[in-house]
Amino acid sequence: MIRGLIVTTILAGLSACYSVPPVPAVSLDNLDSEVQAAIQTARTAALAEPKSGQASGHMGMVLQVHELYRPAVLSYERAIRQEPKEFAWRYYRALSLEQLFQLDAAMGAIDDALRIRPEYTPAILKRAGLLFKLGRFKEADAALAPSLARNPASASILYQMARIKFAEQDFPAAEDLYRRACDAFPAYGAAWYGLAQAERSLGHTADSAKSAQLAETYKDHNPPADDELFAEVQKLATGIDSRLSAGKKLMDEKRFDEAAKFFREILKTHPDQPNALVNLLYMAQFPNQSSPDEVEALYASALRVEPQVSRVYLYYGTALASQGKYDAAVTSIEKAIAIKPDDPEAHLWLADVRDRQKRPALAIEQYRLTLALQPDLRSARLELGKILLGTGRSKEAIDVLLPTVQVQDPYTPYVMLFMTQAYANMGDHAHARQYLEQARAEVLRNGPPELLPQIDQGLARLGPAR
Repeated sequence: MIRGLIVTTILAGLSACYSVPPVPAVSLDNLDSEVQAAIQTARTAALAEPKSGQASGHMGMVLQVHELYRPAVLSYERAIRQEPKEFAWRYYRALSLEQLFQLDAAMGAIDDALRIRPEYTPAILKRAGLLFKLGRFKEADAALAPSLARNPASASILYQMARIKFAEQDFPAAEDLYRRACDAFPAYGAAWYGLAQAERSLGHTADSAKSAQLAETYKDHNPPADDELFAEVQKLATGIDSRLSAGKKLMDEKRFDEAAKFFREILKTHPDQPNALVNLLYMAQFPNQSSPDEVEALYASALRVEPQVSRVYLYYGTALASQGKYDAAVTSIEKAIAIKPDDPEAHLWLADVRDRQKRPALAIEQYRLTLALQPDLRSARLELGKILLGTGRSKEAIDVLLPTVQVQDPYTPYVMLFMTQAYANMGDHAHARQYLEQARAEVLRNGPPELLPQIDQGLARLGPAR
């Protein structure tokens, strides 16, 4: 009798350990109405299908994508009990725990997930990242080594390993790995920044400056995540913030037609949404994006909603400039500068409009103000150098352009040609030929090939090297 009671008690305890947690309650206060509806729908489905891991997991995904990580974790724990062999729920739980800064719990969760699907590279990267955050550098390095052997050109893996080596103060190894990450994905801003730090630590000052410039150029660029599972979570994003982010991403990728459509759709239901209004004003500077009437309507709405935001006046000015209304553009951009005097973008645009007005002295003044605020702004240096050349101030042009010479990007051969012209204007044919030969070598390596005839003609005019 006693033995039976003990067995029953043990079984009851085991049953309690493996019981399915309840569907979590979720506060919907202060959430976008579309987000509220998505959560309510997912929760209703989870309640209606109490034995469905898919319903519980889907609720977790909806909560996770809208950054409600605590109830998302509870939903995933429910889904794991219902479908213990499903990798996704364990993986998503690990990601949500990390967002809650529960790093040790996240480590346990990612280990559980990898026992089910040990080859899933994003999960391996996540595990290494957690080990890195926990200061367990050697374990993080060991976790990545097999993945790098399988994917030696993976920019993401190389970058992670470089961070580990840098944290261990193995700067030569970090420099090598960061450089390989940049080679694998040349627009990897974070990798260029890491490379600059490693090069600085090794005393490679000139190389570090070049890498830092490229880090700034590509600061918003990363290699594709290739995380098919997390992509499924991201597809569930809804609400105004999600749509604004999607539209901004399209805009950053210069897919202006798609981005404009996105923002116009937002304005149908949220006519006073300031980011949508300002982003449409920004894109109005590009061909076929907005009619003059639409620009005026957007400006009037943005002015009503955000009368003290400098970008409203700045992008209205750039839209006017694209229509050839330069005086009105100057007036609007100057209002933007009055609100935010230290904005290099506004000074850069004012310089551009002054240049279009054929007022080089005023353009030069604004370009110099731009560079005083942001000395590494390459486009400002190139435009200022070009105007100085055109006004016969070749020595000043050289001083402005010289910091940009060593940076490798699509503008590099043009910088070399500007330097050639400046030295030729000063009668220094030796330096002019030197830069023209560098320009030719750069074009042969990276293009554009249409510059070659111009370069070869210049070399012929300069005559043989002495």
